[in-house]
Amino acid sequence: MKIIYLDNGATSWPKAPTVASTVATFISDHAVNIGRGGYFRAYETARRIDECRDKLGVFFGAPDSRNVTFSLNVTHALNTLIAGLFTHEDHVLVSGMEHNAVMRPLTHLGIPYSIMPCNKEGFLQLESIPSLVRKETKAIIMTQASNVTGSIQPIREVAKLAKQYNLLCIVDAAQLPLSSPLSLIRDSIDAIAFTGHKSLLGPQGVGGLVLSHQLAQQVNPWACGGTGSKSNLLQMPDFLPDKFEAGTQNLPGIIGLSVAMDYILENKDAIIKRENDLTELLLSYFLSESRISVVGPKEMKGRTSVISVDFPTLDNAQVADALFMDAGIETRVGLHCAPIAHKSVGTFPRGTVRFSLGYATTEKEIRATIESCKRVLENLHAS
Repeated sequence: MKIIYLDNGATSWPKAPTVASTVATFISDHAVNIGRGGYFRAYETARRIDECRDKLGVFFGAPDSRNVTFSLNVTHALNTLIAGLFTHEDHVLVSGMEHNAVMRPLTHLGIPYSIMPCNKEGFLQLESIPSLVRKETKAIIMTQASNVTGSIQPIREVAKLAKQYNLLCIVDAAQLPLSSPLSLIRDSIDAIAFTGHKSLLGPQGVGGLVLSHQLAQQVNPWACGGTGSKSNLLQMPDFLPDKFEAGTQNLPGIIGLSVAMDYILENKDAIIKRENDLTELLLSYFLSESRISVVGPKEMKGRTSVISVDFPTLDNAQVADALFMDAGIETRVGLHCAPIAHKSVGTFPRGTVRFSLGYATTEKEIRATIESCKRVLENLHAS
């Protein structure tokens, strides 16, 4: 069966060209460690890791490339911040569209939080923020774009409000839209947590943090261990990036992410145009079909290529399965690890079927998806 992959919100596929071959070559020919060997291949590998760090530093507007620290993924990065900054005596604000990558660490650590409400399309209601700030409030933690509705949040306006109330602004950029990149310095953000395997088209298992100088000094390391530096000390080094990079990092993944960044920087405009054009095509069909309810923004302005829909008279899981059986369409159905978001838009506990396009999605695939939806609707309603 031919596959139509529409689950790029979970992970991009296929990865950027040359990622697979670069990772394979590194593993077969160069996969030595860094900071643990005084020989050429170790130094060369360290240079390639720093190249990736440099590219990410420019992309995210870091004050210094050393302020980009690598981790397993965006969830690991957010845990580092939440566990290393806050206690049960603090208070933070989160948006109503947050993923469990934020909500579960807060809950697990017993850190008090208030939810900044979002409207039914998944957009933050900025006017709600001032009334939620307490004397013990330390930060605003929120997603840049929803993995449920695709709604892009007004991060720059939030950052201005955060500074007005002397709060940290921490951004979960897992679903970062290439059309609206954030800059740590320009946008007055304190931290951006990112992952390499979604919009950045890199391998799974690599993500990280981009930190301001001030915040980097405030965060206590969450994980401790060997760094290859200051090995005479039993404490973690206090300098970046070593402070937050205990143990061997996913070097093949970082090498793969580095070449993925090259591809994105060279093809960014074309990627944005293709994703926007095809998202608009699929969205237009969903909006024209009375038996389908679009959950989230009803127009292209302020949205990513993630589209969630509900089939009100059918079982969403049954529809997702039927789409796969009919035309090999791979979607994601359910709550998408974001129950708070589904509560905000009124789809909890039912969930939605999520279609998320990527840079490699074709017009032929989207038209085939539309035709498959038509067939599935007719067949399920007739049965």
